[in-house]
Amino acid sequence: VFFLFFTVSFGVNVLLEEQQQGTIRRLVAAPIKSTQIVMGKAIVSFNLGIVSMTLLIVASSYLLGASWGDPIGVGLLVVAGVVSATGLMMVVAAFAKTPEQAGNLQAILAIGLGMLGGIFFPGALGTGFLSYVSYISPHRWFLVGLGDLASGDGVSVIVPSLLGLVSFGVIAWAAAMARFRTKDLIV
Repeated sequence: VFFLFFTVSFGVNVLLEEQQQGTIRRLVAAPIKSTQIVMGKAIVSFNLGIVSMTLLIVASSYLLGASWGDPIGVGLLVVAGVVSATGLMMVVAAFAKTPEQAGNLQAILAIGLGMLGGIFFPGALGTGFLSYVSYISPHRWFLVGLGDLASGDGVSVIVPSLLGLVSFGVIAWAAAMARFRTKDLIV
């Protein structure tokens, strides 16, 4: 999930690169709404995230013998995680002025949330204050969901994780789209 944030940022940042190169001018001249252009880039990012996570899961399962848990639960977690990651990266792109600025801010966000969510040191979260604060990271929700699936219980045990991830995604997507509606795509 840590690298997922970097993967989805590629599709999102294309919007800023096309804006900088003037390609967006051509798209806006066509009978296409600016929100459709933004959603098109978001769909590319979403698809990149789904493909990369699917390849990771399949390759690690066959090549390394990794057991991810219930396939339906893992699939739901992946979709929710990709929605969350894409939404958060879209927010950064919505407020950034250049692709370079977006890339830097996206890296800071991905690494910061990853650290907070226990990607680097999951055992350090343990109990106490930090274990509660870590839930403001989608990484933590994803890891908790995978842990719950590893227990062998059914898909129902990951409902809180799915709700946490989807909440991040919905809030972030709404903020990004609100910003893109007011942001002039033509620079």
